[in-house]
Amino acid sequence: MTFIIVLALVIAAVFLFKANDKDNAARKDAKPVKAIITKLRCEQRLKGDKSIVVVSYNGKSYSVFPTEKKCFQYQLNQEVEVFYSKKYDKLFLEL
Repeated sequence: MTFIIVLALVIAAVFLFKANDKDNAARKDAKPVKAIITKLRCEQRLKGDKSIVVVSYNGKSYSVFPTEKKCFQYQLNQEVEVFYSKKYDKLFLEL
């Protein structure tokens, strides 16, 4: 039984490492572009709530989950400079 638990932990660690590695590679590949904020929800009423910023770029919408403090820096329909990785099709508010 202990072997199965240890094996599951090792597999989970490898999976998380690879996911983080892809995110880091996407950030390195990202180029600055202009995008428009189409949806904004900053208030976190419940413990599990997250702030969400929906950014529209090239006809696609990308959801980003910043901290509540950073979320209040943005306004609806504001044009912002974001970072976009074409290879990974990911958008970041900041690197």
